Amino acid sequence: MAFFLLTEILVMSSHSHVDQEPQTETVSVIEGPRHRNLSPRLSLVIKIIVIGVYGFVAYTTVFGQLPNIQQYSVILFLCLAMGFIFLPASAKARDKVAWYDWLGIVLVGAACLNVFVNYWPIMLQEHIAGPLDYFLGVVMIVSSAELARRSIGNSFAILIVLFTCYALFGHLIPGKLGHGGASWQSVLDMLYLSTNGMWGLLTDIFSSLLILFIMLGAAMLATGVSDTFMDLAKYIGGRFRGGPAKISVISSALMGSITGSSVTNVAMTGTITIPMMKRLGYKPEVAAGIEATASSGGQITPPLMGAGLFLMAEMLEVPVQTVMVLAIAPALLFYLSVLSAVHFDSARENIKALPKEEIPAGASFRSPKVWLPVTVPFVVLISMIVNGNSIYLSVLYTIAAMITVFLALSSSFSEIKEKALKVISALADSAESLISMAALIVAAGILVGVISYLGIGIKFSGLILDIGGGSLIPTLLLAAVVVMIMGMGIPTTAAYVLAVSVVIVAFKKLGVGELQTHMFLFYFATLSAITPPVCGAVFVAANIAKAPWLKVAGHTMRFASIKYLMPFLFIFHPGLLMEGDITDILFTLGCVTIGTFFLSAGFSGYLLMTLSTPLRIIVIMLSIMAMWPDTILALIGIAGCIAFVGMNFIQARRHIVI
Repeated sequence: MAFFLLTEILVMSSHSHVDQEPQTETVSVIEGPRHRNLSPRLSLVIKIIVIGVYGFVAYTTVFGQLPNIQQYSVILFLCLAMGFIFLPASAKARDKVAWYDWLGIVLVGAACLNVFVNYWPIMLQEHIAGPLDYFLGVVMIVSSAELARRSIGNSFAILIVLFTCYALFGHLIPGKLGHGGASWQSVLDMLYLSTNGMWGLLTDIFSSLLILFIMLGAAMLATGVSDTFMDLAKYIGGRFRGGPAKISVISSALMGSITGSSVTNVAMTGTITIPMMKRLGYKPEVAAGIEATASSGGQITPPLMGAGLFLMAEMLEVPVQTVMVLAIAPALLFYLSVLSAVHFDSARENIKALPKEEIPAGASFRSPKVWLPVTVPFVVLISMIVNGNSIYLSVLYTIAAMITVFLALSSSFSEIKEKALKVISALADSAESLISMAALIVAAGILVGVISYLGIGIKFSGLILDIGGGSLIPTLLLAAVVVMIMGMGIPTTAAYVLAVSVVIVAFKKLGVGELQTHMFLFYFATLSAITPPVCGAVFVAANIAKAPWLKVAGHTMRFASIKYLMPFLFIFHPGLLMEGDITDILFTLGCVTIGTFFLSAGFSGYLLMTLSTPLRIIVIMLSIMAMWPDTILALIGIAGCIAFVGMNFIQARRHIVI
């Protein structure tokens, strides 16, 4: 009976969305091409499969997963099969699922069934690979590359081809860049018939955790939690100068602390904040830049930080709570920087507060229907994490609490049914997120597998050390560039794992602490979402604002200036990560806080009045001095900042322009 009720609800949802954009399109984690114009029947099939995937993941999270490759093969088959239906190969194929898409579904199904059935022989290394295995391995590689191409473009597919060619023909390259040689059979064995390639760590993260995060984003939209966050942000920040921009920062901080995804954050909050900012006087590219910057903070904001928090804790072999606490100060400094920057920008452009009639009354938050769906799940999440429960159960129970409270606050059975329809529809409409993420994760797993199998990480670390001359700062700069390049267009967790596999050896040889290394790499992995040329959060924000994405990227990088400096501060200021005695920690936090504030003023070109270019340069230099890892220079920088405030105050009073 439950199945028929679910089918009825999905049919109703399908009919109400035919030939329209999905209501919860904003849940998409990765922006890809427009999906196919599906028939009502195929649309219903997609929705049922999505709900089936979520149900399978929820059930196995509570009652125990299948053996790893078997669990992954079920989920990936369903997601990749949806990909061939949902994502067209080209613009001409948007109206019909082509024959080669159906063939792709059959072949991927065979490839996943093969590893499912032969799981134990594969794990016990008793399985003797034959022509069929190699053929199906090629099928999985080609399919993931093709679906990644359909999702985000050619760049990632080309990367897979290059890495595969390197694995097969890299022995022909002379010198350090070459390798000892690998047969195509051994490469396919590693990628397809082991847990080192497409069935490795990244697929594990996707199958057990990232899917739960996609569910969480959809549940937040359906239950109105995202709307409550937005209203709360309006109430807190809307009454001040530049209110819409501050609303963007506050709402993104609230949303990001739960979703942990910059692109999802932009899509969920930007559709409200960007038009609001434009209406009150912000240029479209500036409004989009503020939203993209604020949303990028979700990945570094506890308690979740996307999956990165838990992945880092696992790699460092420390409790999740430890990493969560250590990440608080850097996240607060980031939001201080962004709030300061938007305040200075608003003052320079004389942008006012939000009109009073648009600011929610404080009394509106007293209704249980408003605050219970927010507070109960948040309490559940924090209490479960603090009590040592797995992240998987913590997120799943948070989703369950959110939906349960939402339904429990209904006044009639018909309202319960209406709300259930809304929740199921939101979950079903998150198909694009699921499909794109699956394709990219499998593709990234192939890259990680090749890197690990051929020792590319060690070679690359040696190359970075050689180019950097064995010096710390040049090596850090090179590593930062490499990590951001690797993170282009792929989820932060995948970029982070790639970064660790490639450059961590170089950091160890230079004596950098393990915690500092991981935080450095993780922060730069998150920056790929806002750094050109492939910057998902910027693309989404630019699309909403109808602004040139390159201009948006420029403003985003300006507003996020401290985020580019923060990883280096981790290396030279261990106190930022609560290492050292209390005096060092407090001094470090004080210096970096002052430096952060004045850095924002310098990049915004305003303090107490508009700053000329020479004065902006001076302020930026003083802010960097204040954060310098030398006590004397830091004190000089702080004194200079204080003196500059006095000078700027006198200039503002006397209307002196320098």
